[in-house]
Amino acid sequence: MAVMEKLTYVIEEKVAPPLIRISRNRYLDSIQKAFITLMPFIILGSFFVLLGSFPVQAWQNLIEPISGHLSSANNATMGLLSIGLATGIGYFLSSFYSQHGEKVDPFSGAMISLFSFLILFPVGVSEEIGTYLPADNLGSTGMFTAIIVAIISTEIHRYLIKKDIVIKMPEGVPPMVTNAFTALIPVFATMVLWWVLRYILQVDVAAVIMAGFEPIIAGGTSAVAQFGAFFVDRILWFVGIHGSNVVGSVMTPVWIDMLGANTAAADAGETVPYIASAQFMAEFVRVSPLPLVVLMLMSAVKRYKTLGKLALAPSIFNIAEPIMFGLPIVLNPILFVPWVFGHLFLFIFSYFIISIGLVPAPFAAIPFTVPGPIAGYLGTGGSWAGALLATVNLVIMFFIWLPFYKVLEKQTLKEQYENEKQSTD
Repeated sequence: MAVMEKLTYVIEEKVAPPLIRISRNRYLDSIQKAFITLMPFIILGSFFVLLGSFPVQAWQNLIEPISGHLSSANNATMGLLSIGLATGIGYFLSSFYSQHGEKVDPFSGAMISLFSFLILFPVGVSEEIGTYLPADNLGSTGMFTAIIVAIISTEIHRYLIKKDIVIKMPEGVPPMVTNAFTALIPVFATMVLWWVLRYILQVDVAAVIMAGFEPIIAGGTSAVAQFGAFFVDRILWFVGIHGSNVVGSVMTPVWIDMLGANTAAADAGETVPYIASAQFMAEFVRVSPLPLVVLMLMSAVKRYKTLGKLALAPSIFNIAEPIMFGLPIVLNPILFVPWVFGHLFLFIFSYFIISIGLVPAPFAAIPFTVPGPIAGYLGTGGSWAGALLATVNLVIMFFIWLPFYKVLEKQTLKEQYENEKQSTD
């Protein structure tokens, strides 16, 4: 117990604080909020890929007349993701400054970021389709460009307003008109900056940024990096900190880049390049607490049994908070091993099963509330092997939880007996 208390102290006092400070960084926070806002479009894009790649011949025959349009729908969502990201970061970062007393209009910030990003991609002209904007780097491959350009553009916007280098309007002018003229000089400054870099100096800004981030992406997409990130996630959750948010604030751009590559490969009928993706984690590793809830429903401890009944429905839909804080798992030394190392075992086991080809790698973003076996089926493009692996992992977690839960139950029953005995004396 003393060892566990010391470990908990180290995590709470030494490990967690710097990680929390990183997650609360205004830039990372803005990026994360932008991605959360874009999540419905990401899921929708995955849904269209799923429809187009569903491995049933009768279904393929049925959709053959519109199969090309399904890809178009994915291109209009995942394929334009960076446009939304640049807009979202500009908005949320400007909102941060606005909430901290600076006269930065969030909508103006969003528009400045959006057009600063778009100006980097020369508009072309074709005899067949007329004027067009090349979309090669407007999807997941342009995410890091969108992030850098949005942050720099917003900071220029903020700096000029803070230094009062703006066009001032007389009192009584409607706020919308005032904001438009206030943004005029920042718009001019940012757009001219990116225009000069791209067209006068002939710097391919997107290519330069992508080249700079290639080592980070390569390192972040490795199975080892993903394993480490998930380990941190479990540790932080154990001490009551939302580990998924903290880790996601750093890893989300990498995860979305992996998702984009996976969905593009699936859409093209090619091999999915990444196994240890966010979808892999959600569908096979970060499994529901349902096995633990089942144990609680069979418990001799009345409190656990009652909590199990209350947590049953949420756990089916992968909502763990009632168990995390009600049982609790948080700061419970007896349940530390299954919570951390049980899920890490699922990571290794599932990665191995997929890597040897028994189960397809997942490529579709499925809402986290979809029950595990269904998510495993849909996320792998309609593979029953995916559903089976998700089910097997729930069974594995049942037996991992079992001995530790029995120790906890025995200890609780002993305390319950002693309390009842004292009350009757």
